[in-house]
Amino acid sequence: MALVRNKADEVIQIEKEAKLKEMELSVVEKRRRLSWREDELQSREVVGRWTDERPLLGDNITLYKQSGRYYLETWYLDGCHSLDEMISKQTEEGIKLEDKGGNIFGEYFMFTEGKDLKFCNSNHCYYTAKVNVEAA
Repeated sequence: MALVRNKADEVIQIEKEAKLKEMELSVVEKRRRLSWREDELQSREVVGRWTDERPLLGDNITLYKQSGRYYLETWYLDGCHSLDEMISKQTEEGIKLEDKGGNIFGEYFMFTEGKDLKFCNSNHCYYTAKVNVEAA
């Protein structure tokens, strides 16, 4: 069992060490995931763009679809960048998007028919990102 802090600085217990190991990526793998080739950029379908306007964030988020797979790209306010392949599942509320690498906190995104991007956990959806009209 491992103890980990989440974004709200709450300590949670992770019962399966295997989940932590599954989420670890080498630097090489992270770079590979961030380096889209030019031809891949042209074949991506932009599904939507949003801004996380919660205090101290300001992250710009883009959801892409390519070859039937979803990818979530985030540019953070501090200049850092991430690109994550998502596992998608159609639900009554919309498309549930979970990081393919896993999330020890049980968090996921919900992309609704109204084109909202909601941040959710196992209990509820707690935040809806603002549509980024400047990037559209």
